[in-house]
Amino acid sequence: MITTEDELIAALVAGERFSLYKASQTSEGAGTWSSLWKAAGFPAAGASPPAYTAGSGYSPTRSTAGAVPFSNPTNNAYLAKLSAQGTVIGTLIVYDRLWACSGFSSTVTTAQNVTTPGNLPSGRDPNSGADVEPWLEVYTAPGATTATWTLTGVDGAGNSGVTWTYTHPANAESVGQMMPFTLGGTAVNRGCRQVTSLTCSASSGTAGDIGVTLLRRLCEIPLTTANVGMVLDAFASGMPEIFDDACLALMVLCGANSTGVVQGLLALAKD
Repeated sequence: MITTEDELIAALVAGERFSLYKASQTSEGAGTWSSLWKAAGFPAAGASPPAYTAGSGYSPTRSTAGAVPFSNPTNNAYLAKLSAQGTVIGTLIVYDRLWACSGFSSTVTTAQNVTTPGNLPSGRDPNSGADVEPWLEVYTAPGATTATWTLTGVDGAGNSGVTWTYTHPANAESVGQMMPFTLGGTAVNRGCRQVTSLTCSASSGTAGDIGVTLLRRLCEIPLTTANVGMVLDAFASGMPEIFDDACLALMVLCGANSTGVVQGLLALAKD
């Protein structure tokens, strides 16, 4: 554990630094989220995750293509610096991609059950899912017929059969778009430990390939002015701990109908 400024400096010297660069992606517009998982650059473009029927391979790691390829520390690692600039204003979000699958059809109106849902990866889930967020991620754009998409799973308190919902609007989402679920249970249902099924209330008209991603947000940096860099040091970033084998990935809260080119630096301090 880092407790003094001298220890922080030493941990930064012993740590790793990664230049970030992601090509611009078309987004749905201002106020929407867009994944940079499959965008070209560095980290390299990732692939769509396994289909929900695959039965294994749902939890990516630092070794998965698309993740920041850091080395596990001897003791602990922390995100100690994040700098970024973009050609379009927005917010860059760094998160741990804990669990992801793809292949849900937007034209099937019965429950699409996950084969072997599994658990969140050991060691990367310090709060038993309480701060893990379920998101939809678009790999092939669906049609434009409105519907309610209901996710069923286990919440952060261990309650099974909990539901989260997203209202699919009467316009098709963009490839790469990410959409947060709204919790459909009581106030005590926080976070998501496990995904068991996804159900669409109505067919979108055109089959889309939709995925579910469970993530823990680690740091957010605002890109308030185009082409002007922003820097968060160890104190401003909150120095979140980066657990062994974390799948560090990026998404953008968009300020326009594209993510813009995003570039910057991510530094890990290691003790």
